[in-house]
Amino acid sequence: MPRFTEEFLADRAFSQRALAFNEQLPIGGGAGTRLGIPGEAVPPAVRILPNGDAFIQIFAPTAHEVKIQLPDSILTLEKHADGYWRGTAPYTTPGFKQFFLLVDGAETLSPMAPVGFGYSRPCNYIDFPEEDGDFYLLKDVPHGSVVRDVYFSRVTGAWESCLVYLPPDYLRSNERYPVLYLQHGHGENETCWVYQGKVHFIMDNLLAAGKAVPCLIVMNNGMVHTRTPEGAPCMDAELLPRLLAEDCIPFIEGRYRVKTDRLDRAMAGLSMGSMQTSMTVMTRPDLFAWAGIFSGFLRALPGLGTDDSHLLALDAPDFAGRYKLFWRAIGRDDPLMSFFQRDSELLAEKGLDPARWQAHREVFYPGAHEWQVWRKCARDFLPLLFR
Repeated sequence: MPRFTEEFLADRAFSQRALAFNEQLPIGGGAGTRLGIPGEAVPPAVRILPNGDAFIQIFAPTAHEVKIQLPDSILTLEKHADGYWRGTAPYTTPGFKQFFLLVDGAETLSPMAPVGFGYSRPCNYIDFPEEDGDFYLLKDVPHGSVVRDVYFSRVTGAWESCLVYLPPDYLRSNERYPVLYLQHGHGENETCWVYQGKVHFIMDNLLAAGKAVPCLIVMNNGMVHTRTPEGAPCMDAELLPRLLAEDCIPFIEGRYRVKTDRLDRAMAGLSMGSMQTSMTVMTRPDLFAWAGIFSGFLRALPGLGTDDSHLLALDAPDFAGRYKLFWRAIGRDDPLMSFFQRDSELLAEKGLDPARWQAHREVFYPGAHEWQVWRKCARDFLPLLFR
């Protein structure tokens, strides 16, 4: 059983989230607290214990049943006389675990628990710490900036938004920097690599240690929004390659001091974002020389895409020479491992397995289809870029 120090658990990397940098103050007088008693001290809904377990308490005095639905289990809380329902989620594996609060069967969002984004909506979560997870902590090193930009897309006919990580020296120098275009997974958005992946802290720490080349990191919403003929919102994941090539990249290169050679552009993504990465870099080798496929797929995923025409690029005589790095990684317990293995077999058939193609690397991590795997992907992929 791990043991975590108070200092480790208090690191701002755990408290910072999409809606706040600090953890919630224990102040009542609002929804989710003892209503009608303004200023009453109310403990947070989630507290990580020194052994890594998560103590959970929810104020629901009129409820008959309160449950916490975690990715791999359901925790039934016990009601106490003060109106709180309490329980402890045991430490099993580290990392970001979304949970759904079920109050008398209704899915509810607790305002006193950390709020992230997943499953295409806001969700509560627990970030279980990891003993060797200091690579994504907030440390006393120079820090970059994360800014939000908006640009008009001719592809979607609408305004789009991206987050851009600027390395620590960007605002103080006149240099031009390479760019990594980094994508999230299905049901997530452009904020997730920052607030769930902590990629800005990971990169800050790598740069401070001299392990990575400074670069911009651009994060777009891969759930590209479109509308049905009836006007209902929907999404088309296969539009992202065009959105990047026709709209986002020209916008970034017109607004920021960045290099514009293909050797200075990389793309990576997790899950759905890995499918989008494959589609983009394999059809646009004129734009990208570096690719990162996290828990990843070469082919279109069922339900997310149908176009596998980009695979024809594998038969091009110069395919292997197009890329400086073609990096593929996955968790050993990922339920989609069969897709990854099928892609490995396809590449081997083409003579593109790691043993014969120097740019191709396969990496396996402990874990499943989860952020703790993707955080480590970022940690290990970023130092290899732009060398």
